[in-house]
Amino acid sequence: MGTKRRQPAKSKPKGKYARRRRVPWFLLVGAGVVLLAAFFLTRALELGSPGERIAVAGVGQHVPDGQPVQYNSVPPVGGPHWPAPAGWGISSIQIPNERAVHNLEHGGIVIAYNAISDGDLVKLKAIVVGYRRDQFNEIKIVLQPYDKVAPGTIALTAWGWRQLLSAYDERAVRAFLDAHMNRCCESVP
Repeated sequence: MGTKRRQPAKSKPKGKYARRRRVPWFLLVGAGVVLLAAFFLTRALELGSPGERIAVAGVGQHVPDGQPVQYNSVPPVGGPHWPAPAGWGISSIQIPNERAVHNLEHGGIVIAYNAISDGDLVKLKAIVVGYRRDQFNEIKIVLQPYDKVAPGTIALTAWGWRQLLSAYDERAVRAFLDAHMNRCCESVP
């Protein structure tokens, strides 16, 4: 009688990758490159920054003192301006736009308000005097009354950025300051 003969099992290849799964390195490296590019693009475009981005030009473009300039936003967030900035700090009078824009060019923030409560004004003043100083030992904020925004409005401006608040919001004010302070153009006092 015949016995069935067992056939030998097929042997598996014995290469160095025989039992390991191949890792798709090119996919992992590609995904990493895409993530890094997205991160740096987001930072460069300042996506997620508080406020509204407004396109402006005019860095270093001075016009004579007293010459009016037409701006594309109220309050202005950049453009041609007078040769000297306003002093940093709290102003009891409205500063001409052409002077305040120079402060923005120096990386400062202008906080303008119209007909806000005395309590909210006290809070804004406390933020201004208590904000951290920069490398020049300056607090680059101008706080001023401003009659060109609606009553009850607080307008935060930096070069190319504006945020209008219809009510005092300390978190929004601080977020705007932190995001835009010293982010423009000339690193000077």
